[in-house]
Amino acid sequence: MEAPPNVVTSIMAMKILLSCLLFLCCFPDGWSRCSRSRPPKACGRTMTSNRGTFKSPGFPRPYLTAATHEDKVCTWLITLPYGQGIKLLLYGYDFAFERFRYTAYMDEVQVFRDEMCGEESRIRQYQGNDTEYDVIHIPSNTACIKFFRRTTQNHSHTGFSMSYEAVDDNGECGTNGSSISSQEGYIRSPGYPTASYPQHINCTWVIQAASSQTIQVDFLDFQLSYIYSCDFAPDFVQIGSTNRTYEFKYCDQDTPSTFTSKKNMVWLFFKTGRWRNRGFLAYYKASLLPAAYYLLLASLQTLIPEDFL
Repeated sequence: MEAPPNVVTSIMAMKILLSCLLFLCCFPDGWSRCSRSRPPKACGRTMTSNRGTFKSPGFPRPYLTAATHEDKVCTWLITLPYGQGIKLLLYGYDFAFERFRYTAYMDEVQVFRDEMCGEESRIRQYQGNDTEYDVIHIPSNTACIKFFRRTTQNHSHTGFSMSYEAVDDNGECGTNGSSISSQEGYIRSPGYPTASYPQHINCTWVIQAASSQTIQVDFLDFQLSYIYSCDFAPDFVQIGSTNRTYEFKYCDQDTPSTFTSKKNMVWLFFKTGRWRNRGFLAYYKASLLPAAYYLLLASLQTLIPEDFL
């Protein structure tokens, strides 16, 4: 027996009404907000490969607010073999912000230089939004990145995307006989950044690139002890394309300018006296010489003694 037409019409109207209510309930955060009964996708993980990428949940779409208290913090750990450092790249970020009465709640990303994720090892903190990318140098084989979701609503903020790659980390005191042949990496004073450098040491690092390459060295941090003149400073750094005549000498706490080698080799010498301080961190990268310059250099080498180049 078929139901009367007015009953069928009423049932259909109720279904449409329920569908509209369900849509309005789910619309602010998408259909996934209405699927919380399903296990959420893991937020954060441990990464051990030489390179990788990670991002806020849902990126590049607006990220969901946390479903549970445990979901408010996403943690990514990077763990590499000893002797490797980490270069992080942040490709802009866009985080939500809200105010409740007199309290402000801000979503953010924090970066730590070890796997402990402690306040004392935090080196970066990002809030608000910025479209510029940022490079984060970590002279350690472990790192921690945390994404804090404190806000209760987010309709437009997309979060963040990051990548990382492994580079060489040279933290041991170098000797004249040791050579670094990697394309990029870090050189740091012994103990940096967790302890002061030792007294009365002489360290020499030699970076050797291919014959068609030049090497650029940037000092990211530089804090040495100082008396009154760099000429008589017990703690100093010298850098040059050869060890016969170093081109620059640095002391005190003024960050040195970027150094670019004349050829495919860089010598870096570090000497300390009876004082101690934080030390230095340098980042080096080899790159191909411009073709025209390489051809000119090759022709000059046939005419001019090597010592003059």
